[in-house]
Amino acid sequence: MARMIITGAVAFLFLASLVASQSADGPVPAVETAAAEPNCCVDFHSWAKNTGCSPEQSDDCNTWCQSQCRGGECKPRGGRHFCHCFC
Repeated sequence: MARMIITGAVAFLFLASLVASQSADGPVPAVETAAAEPNCCVDFHSWAKNTGCSPEQSDDCNTWCQSQCRGGECKPRGGRHFCHCFC
């Protein structure tokens, strides 16, 4: 019984170290591709070739967002607008 607990603890620590080393190297590739393609219920900080937009660009952001997200809209977040895809 003790041997199983020790083996489980070692396996857990090994997996935790793999996750920590991957996080230290940068974002996981799946996260990078997910951010590049609009998905439901997600805010996108990049739209078209822009990163966020000022309030006067919200019409352009909304146009891009609606076409890419099938009905999304740009919402203000921290003084900038970001594309939010509806579910």
